[in-house]
Amino acid sequence: MPSERRWIILAQDGRHVTMGRAAPPSEAEVKAAAAALAAQGLAGWLATLDGNYWSRRRVALAPVQMLGDGATLDWSAAITAFEAARQRALRPL
Repeated sequence: MPSERRWIILAQDGRHVTMGRAAPPSEAEVKAAAAALAAQGLAGWLATLDGNYWSRRRVALAPVQMLGDGATLDWSAAITAFEAARQRALRPL
């Protein structure tokens, strides 16, 4: 079974949103996402997510582009926060 790839915006605190699946987001979409992060006082990354988000199996994240103030970013801490948020989303109601 082929692995799914999606492009996400990942904030430092683990919050994330899918930007696309069939193709990477446009430059205008990335700029708009960066502006939305900045408006909330956040920084983050455009990243790829390989694997099935809704599966209990691990997914692989890779940074593509930094968005915002890079001095405040910690990739490993963001991944830890992302995994915690994803596990909460996977819990049954």
